[in-house]
Amino acid sequence: MPDCKQMPGLSTLADCHYAAGDFTRKAPSYLQEYERILAGLRDTDVRILELGVSSGASLLLWRDYLPNAIIVGIDIEKMPEKIANQDRIHFLQGSQDDPLTLEKAAQIAGGAFDLIVDDASHLGHLTKRSFTYLFPKLLKPGGIYVIEDFGTAYMPEYPDGSSFVEPLSGDMTSDTIVFESHQFGMVGVVKQLIDHMMQELMTGTRSYLSIARMTILVNIAFIEKSTLPGGPLPVPTATGGESAAQKFGDLTGQIRRLETRVAELERVLGRLVGHLRPLLAMRRILRWSR
Repeated sequence: MPDCKQMPGLSTLADCHYAAGDFTRKAPSYLQEYERILAGLRDTDVRILELGVSSGASLLLWRDYLPNAIIVGIDIEKMPEKIANQDRIHFLQGSQDDPLTLEKAAQIAGGAFDLIVDDASHLGHLTKRSFTYLFPKLLKPGGIYVIEDFGTAYMPEYPDGSSFVEPLSGDMTSDTIVFESHQFGMVGVVKQLIDHMMQELMTGTRSYLSIARMTILVNIAFIEKSTLPGGPLPVPTATGGESAAQKFGDLTGQIRRLETRVAELERVLGRLVGHLRPLLAMRRILRWSR
């Protein structure tokens, strides 16, 4: 059994809190990057928001890795039993794009968040709604916003996904001015963030999404908020006449049916990282031996 009480790393804590066969377990490469960005915050008072709770194991992960953190989880389903009455963990049932729910989360936490993790619907429009509300308003300057599992955009069975198509290699000609790429679902949302990063350089006006840098790994994006203020928020536009009850019913069915496929992607990613690790280690040895 893993030792879960001696300030272990995230991988060990994952062994402690995820049940065997829990397909929502975060991939090893995710945990490695989370550990890199959170290692210096272990003894600080941090606030974490996670969209999409599922079994609740990830909230326990954050709680035990960051002993002074306040963690808030939001999910469209009821609170999982394993996080009921847990110290420093709070739960809200609601949609990831509901402003009232998001504002209440910040109120419970006592202010803006240091880390926000979107592991919820994995649908582009909901991911974008959450990001464009939370990033400028409820993420601290210098904070990190994480979009997990954007690979759903390559799954044709996903509502906004489409099959992977290998990027063109024959478009390296002088008359090519548009370099086509996958723009579906969450992948399209992540790629749009480059335009926000470039806005000030190109136009002289800052985007309301004040992004300092992005780190893109396989199937996950880490977006750091600038310490400089962003531009004015855009005027809100109508997002349709869906009622909360309709969204809850429709999304719950869709998301739960597709969670298994997301888990398959994460398992493949974990195996790939396992195969690559010894090769990378050998490459480093060969470099140093020259």
